[in-house]
Amino acid sequence: MASYLKPHIESESQIARILLIEDCKSDVFLVEQMLENANLTCFYEITDVPRLIDAFRLLDKRPFDLVMLDLNLTDIDGVSSISALHSQMPNLPIVVYSGLDDKKVKEKALICGAFDYLVKGKETGLKLKHIIETVST
Repeated sequence: MASYLKPHIESESQIARILLIEDCKSDVFLVEQMLENANLTCFYEITDVPRLIDAFRLLDKRPFDLVMLDLNLTDIDGVSSISALHSQMPNLPIVVYSGLDDKKVKEKALICGAFDYLVKGKETGLKLKHIIETVST
């Protein structure tokens, strides 16, 4: 598990806390790059974990403003991960971040409780910026 804070700030109340559930380090790096290039008006902290079980343990210990979730993890696969997260944390926005560009999967993800659905490699940081600024205000 790694945690990154960009940029340095003095008050923790100004931070958008993002839990990234992603088992591929290059995709974690891609999200970081998207956020750095998005010119956010708020500060953010990314904490990444590789498995859903790790996310549940972390969510029991500290608050997050947003979860970004890959649908292809080592311990669970598909939209069932959204349902599991949403049932435990119904007020926490879940943004799917998947390599699967499939309209039916996207619709199913939204029905299961996802706040939004982003496709890896197709999104710029602008949509992610909008989502973060929406949920952190």
